[in-house]
Amino acid sequence: MRNDILEQAQEIRTSIDSVTGTLADADAAKNPMLFLPWEADTKYAVGDRRRHGGKVYKCLQAHTSQADWEPPAVPALWVVVNVSSPGTIDDPIQASRGMEYEYGKYYLDPEDKKTYLCKRLNETGTIVLYYLPHELIGQYFEEVT
Repeated sequence: MRNDILEQAQEIRTSIDSVTGTLADADAAKNPMLFLPWEADTKYAVGDRRRHGGKVYKCLQAHTSQADWEPPAVPALWVVVNVSSPGTIDDPIQASRGMEYEYGKYYLDPEDKKTYLCKRLNETGTIVLYYLPHELIGQYFEEVT
């Protein structure tokens, strides 16, 4: 590869990283390719965002990743950034394993295609769950459609 093209690509990546650091979660969820991919044996700080499996994940706890700690497998370390819908009954949020759910919002379960209302309130109003709404009916969710 020509050196001038490589240097230009590195400058573009630096610019992208600068912009994505201030990008709102709603915009981040819509643009996963802007984010660096998740990698094993890498130090991550709270708030770092990485791309994995076509989704953007946000780091919840500082750690050094391991090969078997991919974001979907470790909800204590990573949460899916998924706020592209307002969470109303007419426009529910697409549910995903390992995402942060918010009390009073509606979620569309990708497996059964039904809409659920998050009914369980905790001290923060949000909770990260590794299960889909249809798996937690009566505990966290109520089926509405």
